[in-house]
Amino acid sequence: MNQAVALALWYLDRASALVLYPALWLTVLTGVFFTERRFGAIHRLSLRTHIELAVFAVGMMALHAVVGTIDAWLVVDGIAPAPNYPFSLFIAGVGVGGVTVVLVIVAVLGFLEPRRFEHPKAIHALAYGGFAFATVHAVAIGSDMTGLLGQLVVASVGFVGVALVSKLLDGIRAAHPTQ
Repeated sequence: MNQAVALALWYLDRASALVLYPALWLTVLTGVFFTERRFGAIHRLSLRTHIELAVFAVGMMALHAVVGTIDAWLVVDGIAPAPNYPFSLFIAGVGVGGVTVVLVIVAVLGFLEPRRFEHPKAIHALAYGGFAFATVHAVAIGSDMTGLLGQLVVASVGFVGVALVSKLLDGIRAAHPTQ
């Protein structure tokens, strides 16, 4: 394999990642507001877009996983140049990406066959875990997670985290109402 093909794979890997992460972020965020009627227009928008965003994100994840695996193999095999950060961080990032794929696949299987899980909260817990691992993967292996882009990722993850904690606390309050 020549260097031009390896470089094209690297660009496809990065491009798919840069489309995938915002798609995952939007999927998680619309999932948080999917059942929250009190948010009005945001809730209605979430109802109309959540499943479509999730399907798109899973498709992008499949593309990124395949191309990223080939790209990582080329780096490990010495065909493609090593990243400009420690190789151990690269290998750890690839491993975390693999965990992300497994969590999301199990969540998708749970969605497609609801009898696998008795409650949709299990599916969403897996999806949220997948998003958390995707974030760690992006920071560990993403060579462009510096400067403004890194700050945007931190801020956006913080926003999603606040929304998830708010939803969790509302669920706890609903399960244990005060008298």
